[in-house]
Amino acid sequence: VDDGLLVVNVGAPDGPCVAAFDKITGRMRWGVGNEWGPSYASPVASDVHGRRKVFVFAGGESRPPTGGLLMVDAATGKLDFSFPWRSRSYESVNAATPVVVGNEVLISATYRTGAALLRVAPDFSFEKAWESSELDLHWTTAIEEDGYFYAFAGRNEPDAVLRCVERKTGRTVWSEVLEWDETVEMNGRKRAISASPFRGSLLKIDGRWLALGEFGHLLWLDLSTDGVKMDSKTSLFFARETWSPPVVSRGLLYVSQNTKSFDAGKPPRLLCYDLRA
Repeated sequence: VDDGLLVVNVGAPDGPCVAAFDKITGRMRWGVGNEWGPSYASPVASDVHGRRKVFVFAGGESRPPTGGLLMVDAATGKLDFSFPWRSRSYESVNAATPVVVGNEVLISATYRTGAALLRVAPDFSFEKAWESSELDLHWTTAIEEDGYFYAFAGRNEPDAVLRCVERKTGRTVWSEVLEWDETVEMNGRKRAISASPFRGSLLKIDGRWLALGEFGHLLWLDLSTDGVKMDSKTSLFFARETWSPPVVSRGLLYVSQNTKSFDAGKPPRLLCYDLRA
């Protein structure tokens, strides 16, 4: 939602790919594009060279697989440019939300695709500044801090790694696999496992880094260009597919458990934790 408009990557078969609706009346204000389907990434609105723009990373399951980035004028719905960026694998979608920093935008996909950084010119054309096969984000959103991107990259659990990448060049500064041993209870029996955030999510809160792992681990991290340090960690639950990013609002942390937990058999649920103490 931006300036009274609800922007959606509807991905209708005959268009539009992106539509903006009046948040009060529901009337469609504009629609644009007809090539690419709906993705799992969220549209992002940002001021670029003095104009409000919407960045949409589109592309769902299709034969052949298609998708990419669209930059649209928020007020008029005019398409400034589209940039194809999608895995060649049918069993894939674009899912990582674009990261806009000034006149630059980062997009990324996995399945042998990787990341690209685009620079937008004052006339709203663009150039591709760099590509990186190492910053292959499945659905997590990278966070930019002082000229560097931080994110959990990797297609599968065994491939998952936390990376720091220089924004200017796309150079990988460091890569770190976070692992530790712990004991969990499954079906009434205790079992030793090697735990990790795997393809987790990052959140920056009041100068601190919070990570949510895809099996329900919550970690406070110290991240910088020098590396990563785990300050503390806990397990909120033990369940697969914790892929929705955590949300913090007014000191309350909201976490979505998306599948039944292995340890306690708890069903999918929304959890809220108080961080204000």
